Amino acid sequence: MKRLLRLGKLFVAVAASAVLAFQAGAPASADDVRARSAPPVDFQLPFTCGQQWRLDTWAHAPALDMVREPDQVGTEGAVLVAAADGVVNMSFSHANAGNVIQINHGNGYFTTHLHLQSRSVAVGTAVKQGQTIGRVGKTGPTSNGHPHLHFELGYDANGNGEASWGTSTSERVRPWFDGVEYGQSNGRTWRNVARDCGGTPPTSCSGVNLDFSAYATIRSGSSGDLVRAAQCRLKDSGNDPGAPDGAFGPNVQSATRAFQTDVGLSVDGVIGAKTWTALLSYGSTPTLQSGSSGADVSRLQRALTAALGSTVGIDGSFGPETGQAVRTYQSSRALGVDGIVGPATWGALQDGR
Repeated sequence: MKRLLRLGKLFVAVAASAVLAFQAGAPASADDVRARSAPPVDFQLPFTCGQQWRLDTWAHAPALDMVREPDQVGTEGAVLVAAADGVVNMSFSHANAGNVIQINHGNGYFTTHLHLQSRSVAVGTAVKQGQTIGRVGKTGPTSNGHPHLHFELGYDANGNGEASWGTSTSERVRPWFDGVEYGQSNGRTWRNVARDCGGTPPTSCSGVNLDFSAYATIRSGSSGDLVRAAQCRLKDSGNDPGAPDGAFGPNVQSATRAFQTDVGLSVDGVIGAKTWTALLSYGSTPTLQSGSSGADVSRLQRALTAALGSTVGIDGSFGPETGQAVRTYQSSRALGVDGIVGPATWGALQDGR
């Protein structure tokens, strides 16, 4: 009980700061939208399958603050995914709100995400529901240094191509996830909310998450998101294990053995550190260095996370953290240490070293 009281006091502080003005408000006609029934967009909770989250309005309904259940552990750095298909409308760092992403989902509806640790999508990027767009964090002074996602659903009432956010007079409206309405009033809490991933496994790799803080060993009988990621990378390598259903069965084992044979690794059908490193780095080998950005940098960051056994931020931006990880990898593999990823470094990664 004391722990819950401390949690409540902490979030009151977060909520109090969150109502500070971020930008100008919107016309009162947004009130009409707030009174509507479910929007014509199938929004799902913006997190990966199998997780449960606590949602609070505190003093800024209909906006929601979200932390991981049961005790907030795992909130910081948690993968953030698109709540529905759309196109990225904003992706920038705000003086008060930290890293911000807004997505246009059509029909006038926008989702806005604040205080992110990192952003992995740029303005104009088309995203699918469930696709990784960033990670939850505590950036910006209005996060009060407390990791959480500040989430707003907005409706473009004035037709200017975006939804204002951050104030009680903005265009934010009550969010809906899986057909359930949230954010009706201040002081409301919803516990153990989860994304509806449906009973049918995905049939393609579109939107499958590849970004993890660690890549644990998986083998026959394993299941979950890591297996799904491995299935998609095996398919990319030309060793198709079938639909990414998250189950490590005979087809996945066979595809793993074939991949291990292709790259010259010990053939055991188990995806450990070496196989993960080779699998995650598989692909083209462009020269990457400080200032580089894009999908190839994300691929490098995943491979380094697996190879080094320590988390490298996966944000598609070659900054100081990635540069240091490259140097550490080069030094530990007796490569020339220059912080630049060229043929030798790519070759070592793709050999599973």
